[in-house]
Amino acid sequence: MQKLASFVLGFAGLLAIAHAQSTAVPMASHPIEPTNWSFECENGTYCGIYGGWITTTSNPGTVRLWDASTNWATLQPSSGSNGYNWKDLDIWLDRLAEHQPSAAIYTFGHTPCWIAACTGTNTWTATPPRDLTTSGSPSFTAFVTALVQHCSVAGNCVKNYIKYWEMWNEPDLTDYWTGSAAQLYNMFKPIIPIIRKYVPGAITTTPPIPGGDKIWMTSWMNLENTNGRLSDYYSFHVYMDTYSPETRMTMVEKMVTTKNANGWTTTPWMNTETNFIITDDVCSTQFTVQDCDGQLVRWHVLQYAYQGGAGGAVHVGWFNWESISSGGYDTYYYTMMQWLVGSTFTASCSNSGTVYTCPLTESNGNTALIVWNTAGSSSYKPASQYVDYRKFNGTYGGATQNISAGQATTIGVIPIMFESK
Repeated sequence: MQKLASFVLGFAGLLAIAHAQSTAVPMASHPIEPTNWSFECENGTYCGIYGGWITTTSNPGTVRLWDASTNWATLQPSSGSNGYNWKDLDIWLDRLAEHQPSAAIYTFGHTPCWIAACTGTNTWTATPPRDLTTSGSPSFTAFVTALVQHCSVAGNCVKNYIKYWEMWNEPDLTDYWTGSAAQLYNMFKPIIPIIRKYVPGAITTTPPIPGGDKIWMTSWMNLENTNGRLSDYYSFHVYMDTYSPETRMTMVEKMVTTKNANGWTTTPWMNTETNFIITDDVCSTQFTVQDCDGQLVRWHVLQYAYQGGAGGAVHVGWFNWESISSGGYDTYYYTMMQWLVGSTFTASCSNSGTVYTCPLTESNGNTALIVWNTAGSSSYKPASQYVDYRKFNGTYGGATQNISAGQATTIGVIPIMFESK
């Protein structure tokens, strides 16, 4: 609790929480802050419009508003200036105002049926709006203009709470977008300046692409490189699926390498939607319960530490926050945040066989080393500078064990963190 409490109190001491103003620290690579993590409600079933605020003890600093009843079709179910229904968005804005410091990511998606052809009883479609031309979509531009200027009845405004803007959810999948990348670019080119005009400090991201779709992302970056940059950050979705985190990092590396190969080397990257298996958000039964507990931690550590932290994830978002509770991961997620908030990775994680080590500097300036063995229990002898190690023990915050210089210690699939004085 100490690190997160210090963050909240220290930040509040510098910037008193003002009415209708987010006090969340912006996402950044160095050091890791609470906003570098997010939870997302799955269809609002357990939080958001159908429930209270996220109830896990492990509360990240950001909420991603996808599957949160805030998409275009929901907020504008009919055409014209009288066609808006802001009720669900207002609930989110008011809850964000009540739970500061918190940030929010808004992800565009779902074309409403009044501007595109739908089938059956659907209220939205994946097809482009029928008024889309190379100059944009007047209907979409009008929606975004109204959205970024909107405030709830309580006076909590979009411009003060939603600072991160993702351009259309997973458009390489026909479930969400049947148009071309070029059409999507044309739709967003006129609206990015509108977001930046009305939302101070707005951060825009590429459409978040799932499944390691290198071809689609390359085509998108080529559009931005040729016709004008729209994105501040580079966003994608990678789930662990049935793989271990160490194996699944190859897909993350593929996406980051694609970014760098297209001249975007200095552009921060985000994995804004992740979990275990994408279909049901549970860890594969091929792994032990203990290994699954460890994988949650290892997956985040590997991404934040990638390329020495400076080239690592600026954000990792967990889809379906309720799976943290139902899977028994709450103490692990919380304790992981305790370890990492305020810390800076100094090198990528490296391995010697099945033993992985990830060096970092803690918020107090002490050096630390996160260590695990994917093969199971083994003995590990840390450098003499390390005088204790922190471990997960089923409680919030874990426990600390003192050791003598160079004392051999048992490691396993659940990471431990050695600390210097």
